[in-house]
Amino acid sequence: HTFQTSPGRMVVAFTDVTDRKQDEEKLRRHYELEKELRMNLEAEMKKRVEFARVLTHELKTPLTSVIASSDLLVTELKEEPVLGLAKNIQRSATHLESRIGEMVDLAKSEIGLLELKIQTVDLSQLLQEIVDEMMPAMLKQGQRLIADIPSPIPLIRADAGRLRQIVTNLLDNASKFTAGGGKITLKARQKESFIVIEVQDTGKGIEKDQLERLFDPYHRVESDRESLSGLGLGLPLCKTLVELSGGEIWVRSHPGKGTTLGFSLPSDAEIQTVDEVKKPKRLWKVLIIEDDTNIIDFVSLAFQLRWPEAQLVSARLGEQGIQMVETEDPDVVILDLGLPDLNGFEVLRQIRLFSSVPVIILSVKAGEEDISKGLEWGADDYMAKPFNQTELLSRLKVQLRKRIPYEQEVPMICGLLRYDPSTSELTYRDRVIDLTVIEGHIIACLMKNAGHVVTHDYIAEKVWGEEYAGAIESLRVYIRRLRAKIEEDPGNPEFIITKPGVGYMMTKPL
Repeated sequence: HTFQTSPGRMVVAFTDVTDRKQDEEKLRRHYELEKELRMNLEAEMKKRVEFARVLTHELKTPLTSVIASSDLLVTELKEEPVLGLAKNIQRSATHLESRIGEMVDLAKSEIGLLELKIQTVDLSQLLQEIVDEMMPAMLKQGQRLIADIPSPIPLIRADAGRLRQIVTNLLDNASKFTAGGGKITLKARQKESFIVIEVQDTGKGIEKDQLERLFDPYHRVESDRESLSGLGLGLPLCKTLVELSGGEIWVRSHPGKGTTLGFSLPSDAEIQTVDEVKKPKRLWKVLIIEDDTNIIDFVSLAFQLRWPEAQLVSARLGEQGIQMVETEDPDVVILDLGLPDLNGFEVLRQIRLFSSVPVIILSVKAGEEDISKGLEWGADDYMAKPFNQTELLSRLKVQLRKRIPYEQEVPMICGLLRYDPSTSELTYRDRVIDLTVIEGHIIACLMKNAGHVVTHDYIAEKVWGEEYAGAIESLRVYIRRLRAKIEEDPGNPEFIITKPGVGYMMTKPL
């Protein structure tokens, strides 16, 4: 810097900026390094998400077939020893499914994808159901299961399915460490604004040095590594689920004096008892046309436990079902193809003469040709037997969405394609294309992700609410139907492109 102090005199000052420049350079390098690390971390997270999704699909797809086949074998077989072998396969497959579920849930929790479906839960009823379910197995092992559950007890806000998973895991853990003749007690009580649930056993207890690591993933008590199976994920998953629910989990144990595992959950802000809760109104009517009373009873029980807002009515003959579609005015129909009097396709044909009610076919035939025929004859969806009750309810609710106003859904535009969710109409140039509700959800999913590959699992989750074993076969049929409606040359598609083994991609129509 140069300064003039008086005529003929000047002062020159020098400032050393080396340190400042070096600091700025260090800061810039640190920023670039932090940016690179963040991008690498995001990339790794995406890889883990995709890995978890692919792993789940690859493990559950073949396992679903094993479980379904073993369930069917146990139902059909009557004589030993083949019945015993079928039951062994069934138990092992169910056990494996549980272990896979724990592993996937823990992986999801580590990357922040594990979510809870919070609802008001009648804790007394839920705990009693769990006790009733687990009592026979414990009695068989010579253990006593005691329920100390006060009634009434305040309702809580929680994920009922996850809460059942937590309590079942704790009881199962107590059973493993309790010898025959021992006692296991399930307790529940209110403590201030929390509900406390504890599982006490009279087992051999846990050493103090093992207690600190009891909730660590893959950790097993050293003395039981050889005698007990499992990955050691049950308790860590319980801890994750409890903490996600806003509670805490703990353990107390003394060698030779048993163990107590307990957790707390916030009670409902408005403390209510079960008697104060109004019974849900019947909002939907579902007609099932099925001659197998066991299946009707199974679906009815699923409605009672998981969908009390819906009313189930049934017909065991095709002719009776056709009449009930007209007289009962159901919101959705479940149709079996193997009826005693009429072929299910004929029943479907006659229903379509006077009604556009959504119809879901339920059949033991699960081939692509059967699915295609059902959809071509006017069915809105197709499910194979044996089936999962959660999947059935999800698909029923999907069909009912088109009867709910779409006030918050606006038309979607992708190039010259325009889809209106409120009418299930797709417009291309000046041509109006009518879509079924499932076709509409698929096209919406593809349009939202235009230019990107959408996996089979992602589409299944968006359309049916969850992953299911028949996704690829069903999607293939629906995609073929969509191409027939949209593409000029369905055999050489321009808009909906297949990515073999992965999924589909929609290009942006010009």
